Amino acid sequence: MSADENGHDNWHQHSAEEGAPQGEHTAQASAKAMGLTIIFMTLGVLFVIIVLVVYFQNYMSNYKAMINETTDAAAAASVYRDTQLASISAPVDAAMAKVIADYAKD
Repeated sequence: MSADENGHDNWHQHSAEEGAPQGEHTAQASAKAMGLTIIFMTLGVLFVIIVLVVYFQNYMSNYKAMINETTDAAAAASVYRDTQLASISAPVDAAMAKVIADYAKD
């Protein structure tokens, strides 16, 4: 790569086939473009935050309902099971005497 008299490399220069020297691309930042970019970025971030909040609220309400349903159902089933077992179970002493009597016959 060759350098000019100021010591600058010429890798950035255009070829002679392109014609007259061209101006620097994007030498001036467009305030309108930058303003629109920041507005769209802010709206995009707000949209993502709103979507995440709605999703989280929906997920948590379903999760809480499942936990409450499971807890309430388990409590009701436990009460039902205990009442059914109490009505059909024999006293332990009578059951032990019956088993001992059955083994004594053999």
